[in-house]
Amino acid sequence: MQQRIPLYLLTGFLGAGKTTLLNQLVQLPEFARTLVIINEFGSTPLDHKLVTRSNEDQVVELSSGCICCTIRGDLAKTLSDAHWRFARNGQRQFDRVIIETTGLADPAPVLRTVIETPNLFNLYRLQGTVTLVDAVNGAATLTAHAEARRQVGVADLLLISKTELAETSDITDLETELRRLNPTAPLLHRTLDAVDLTQILRLDHAEPVQTETPLRQWLPTQGLTFAPLTAGQQAFFKAQSASHNESDRIQSYCYELTTPIKVTALDQWLDALLPKLGHNLLRMKAILHVEGFPGPVAVHAVQTLLHPAGVLDAWPDEHRTSQLVFITDGVDAAELEQTLDILRR
Repeated sequence: MQQRIPLYLLTGFLGAGKTTLLNQLVQLPEFARTLVIINEFGSTPLDHKLVTRSNEDQVVELSSGCICCTIRGDLAKTLSDAHWRFARNGQRQFDRVIIETTGLADPAPVLRTVIETPNLFNLYRLQGTVTLVDAVNGAATLTAHAEARRQVGVADLLLISKTELAETSDITDLETELRRLNPTAPLLHRTLDAVDLTQILRLDHAEPVQTETPLRQWLPTQGLTFAPLTAGQQAFFKAQSASHNESDRIQSYCYELTTPIKVTALDQWLDALLPKLGHNLLRMKAILHVEGFPGPVAVHAVQTLLHPAGVLDAWPDEHRTSQLVFITDGVDAAELEQTLDILRR
């Protein structure tokens, strides 16, 4: 089978610094031979330093060896045609793809396009979603805009930009809110002169199958509080801190099950969870102890889309419990916990 092309999604609300980040990325030798796709939604273009907008799709070849393509049409078609459209003498001219969404976009439709379209799934491997958050305006943006909260919720890596312009206390408060919205994504500061941008290339958090990321880094659980799921238990508990703002629908939940899960129960649970709650499930990541498997089973879902499960040959340490982390939008805890009852039967 042909090796799939690594694909990264870059998102963040208006003014978060995506353009600045892209301009720095494409100057690095490590990012040579990168196809940058700027996915514009709607008919009104936004200024961008990489390309000059027009009413037509534009392609610019950059001096670094990167290719920048601006589209307002069908992303699936652009990705499907890219291997021959951006080729010379029959040889593809890029080794990876970075898709930048507009600041007002919910990234879920882009993720669905890449994961749910069969020919694209065979061509590209989603490595992860990078979300930028403005340290100066980020807190107000998260309060006012559901799109910004969803961008944070689906992130595999969170970068706080413009930290040199913000007060330390404001950054601390913003970090607390980001941790509430997404308790597992690595959280890093991005200043104009100090960030290791190559860590984006090392992202490998989206697909659990064939990942090279160690299990405990793929789902970092240090510092999280897990509610126990015990056989015979009559009630579950909300594990992560709740929002004090009742209008904020995005919540995170963490659960732990100490007894092995039957394969049939796992299948039944996924069949029940995704159709029922999938559209309000920003993401679910789980490390599961399943009967009959020598190592853990890693499961990752984004909305109704379930990545192929990853199965390890052995557990990396003595900790062999099932741990599940959910980031939800408007999901009632009791409704979520009702589906989890299937796992502990």
